[in-house]
Amino acid sequence: LIATKMKGRSQMTSTVFGYDHIMMRAEYRTPDPHSHLAVHFIAGLDGPVHCVVSGDSFDADAVFIASDVVHTAYAETGDMLVFLFDTAGSIAEEAQKQYLCGRPYFCGDKETVEKLREIWKNNPPAQADSLITQLLGLDTVGNTLRDERISQVLEYLRSLDEVPEDITAQLCAKVCLSPSRLSHLFKENVGISLHRYLAMDKMRKGYIHFQKYGNITEASMRAGFDSPSHFAATCKRMFGISFSEFVKGSE
Repeated sequence: LIATKMKGRSQMTSTVFGYDHIMMRAEYRTPDPHSHLAVHFIAGLDGPVHCVVSGDSFDADAVFIASDVVHTAYAETGDMLVFLFDTAGSIAEEAQKQYLCGRPYFCGDKETVEKLREIWKNNPPAQADSLITQLLGLDTVGNTLRDERISQVLEYLRSLDEVPEDITAQLCAKVCLSPSRLSHLFKENVGISLHRYLAMDKMRKGYIHFQKYGNITEASMRAGFDSPSHFAATCKRMFGISFSEFVKGSE
C-alpha cells in the first residue's frame, strides 16, 4: 500500500495504491475519451460528475464504468474520488456482478454517495479506502477460483519489481506451458489477455517506483519501460491523462 502526500490540503494523502486497485483524489478537469482494462468507480466529492460513457452523456453523483468501455468523466467544480479496480482481482469481479451486470455503466444512488463523502471527510485515506469498499459491498476476501498455474503466474508477477522483455518466456518456463497455451489459459481464467495485463502491471510498478524515487526516468527504467516517454505515453493511453496530471500535487 502506497500513499502520496498532497500540497496545501488538509488530507494527508491523495492516492492509495493496492495490488488490485488504486484509489485517488482526482483534480483533472478534461481527461480525453479513453478505454482501458480497469473497472472504474467514480464519485463526486463536492457534487455531480459529468460523464460520457459509450456515447451516452449524463451527470451522476457516482458511476461504475466497465472495463474496455470508451469514457471520460470530470467534475466541473470540486474533486472526484476515483477507484481503478484491476480486472484480475475479486473486487472488480464483484463490481461486475453486483452493479454492471454486463452493462457499460451503472449510476450510484445519492444516499450511498453521501455516506461515501462522510467517510472520506472523517477518515484517513487508507482507512477510507477500506470503509468505502465495504460500503459498496466490494470488500471481498480470498482469491477468485482459477487454475493453479495462473495463480502461480499472478503471484510471480506480483513479486517482481519490473516487467522484463522476456517475461512471457519466464512465465512459460515457470508453469511448463507453451506461449499459446499460457495465453489461452490466462484469458480464460482472468478475462483479459496476458499482453494487456502485463501492460497494466508495468504501469503499476512504474507508479510505485515513482513514489519511491520521485523521478520518472528512474521509475520507467526500473519498471521495464524502454524510456520515460514510453512510460508517459502508456499512462496517457490507459488513463486518458498525462503522467504529470496523474501525480499532480504529490510530494
